Amino acid sequence: MIKCLNLCVDYTHDKNKSIAALNNLSFDIRDSEFIGVIGPNGSGKSTLAFCVAGLQPLTSGTIEIDGRDIHDLIKTSEIRDVIGIVFQNPDDQLLTNMVEHEIAFALENRSVPKDEMVKRVDEIMHRFQIADLKGQSPNQLSGGQKQKLALASVMIANPKYLILDEPTSFLDMPDRRMILRQLRVEFQERAHEGFSIIFITQFPREAAACSRIIVLDNGQIAADDTPENLFTTQQTLFNSIGVEVPIEYQIKKAVPGIQVPANIFDYSINNPA
Repeated sequence: MIKCLNLCVDYTHDKNKSIAALNNLSFDIRDSEFIGVIGPNGSGKSTLAFCVAGLQPLTSGTIEIDGRDIHDLIKTSEIRDVIGIVFQNPDDQLLTNMVEHEIAFALENRSVPKDEMVKRVDEIMHRFQIADLKGQSPNQLSGGQKQKLALASVMIANPKYLILDEPTSFLDMPDRRMILRQLRVEFQERAHEGFSIIFITQFPREAAACSRIIVLDNGQIAADDTPENLFTTQQTLFNSIGVEVPIEYQIKKAVPGIQVPANIFDYSINNPA
């Protein structure tokens, strides 16, 4: 479990003015959860991701990961063993000149024997359906291929918690579906191990695929509930903060009693896309 208590992050702006990116924010991430995080631009979504990943210092507050203070995990570099993060732009985290080298990078840093490394790289390339990219430079890949490579490069280290900071923002619809489908597979295969995903997205319809949604506004939690409860009972809230409610839930509210086909939820974790 990840416990976040009274998180505050202040940024200094022009003329030493302080702006609160996170303002006394508290919540827990339980084992085996697929959590969506949504909110308007500037609501603190990316700041929250960086804090939980140990990349952004807190002004105040505490983060505990499986009972240990995040500062202890950062000092010993153990945080990289329990938390993986995928950025919005894959170019920000792809470092090498060949696909398989990119995936092997995390294992090299952990001094994994070469034979085991080669085996694990081959396995995860097949798992993520990128074996045909072997030998290519990441610079030659499409946006969707790059993001899939970035995800595979993080997942090869088997983190317990995966944080994704708007990983589909730069992708077209087919690639967005592809990434969501792969995340669903990873979650379903590893949830029994306590594996959890924190999926930050600017697309509420993607968040509707998650089992729980946290809504941020002005650095605070505006709501925290299941997609069904949030999108059917909190539409006024979403309208007030400028976040669009998925069309399926708008229809259900406008036409009480209507049966919306389950397969219309293309990103559902529980239903095949």
